[in-house]
Amino acid sequence: MRAMSTKIRLGGAAAIALTLVSTANAWWYGDPWYRPYGSGAVTYERQNLMRDHGWAMQDIASMFEGRRAFDRDEAVRLVRELEATLGDDMLKNFAPGTRVAGSRAAPWLWRDFGVFRGYAIGAQQAAKELGGVLEQPPTSEELQQQGAWMTSRHPAMGRWRHLSDDLVSLQAIQAYTRLNANCHSCHAMFRGWRW
Repeated sequence: MRAMSTKIRLGGAAAIALTLVSTANAWWYGDPWYRPYGSGAVTYERQNLMRDHGWAMQDIASMFEGRRAFDRDEAVRLVRELEATLGDDMLKNFAPGTRVAGSRAAPWLWRDFGVFRGYAIGAQQAAKELGGVLEQPPTSEELQQQGAWMTSRHPAMGRWRHLSDDLVSLQAIQAYTRLNANCHSCHAMFRGWRW
């Protein structure tokens, strides 16, 4: 009888401990990733939007750095997508009080929201400038005055073999650098791991 009550007590203690641990785990990790509604809905949308921005920037960087053949139409499309989702469109996902457990947005983002808004608008303007410069290939006069960058060697085989090498003006490289620096500066200031 005594051994049975000890087993019941240990089993009950283990069940309570498991419940407490899983509840604490759900509070910390649950909201933004496990349910895209309720208090984590805005954070969930914000993280998806930022993830899409990261993928677009990664594709653009691959083209500019020569890891992938340069496709002017694809680059312009990616930059125009960034332009459309940066600025005030991005800021709607950063309403006050939308930081929940699991978010990597720094708590001081909302305290210094004017600075954050400046970064968002600056990134949108840099994307607009980059899109405008990329839409037209550099002219021969621009090539003589400032030179150009050949983004990659034409791949003989593989997925990108149908694309030709393309020249990018120095203005496009400068615009890309401004966009990239803007994103990195904002992330350095307002993004963290666990706060």
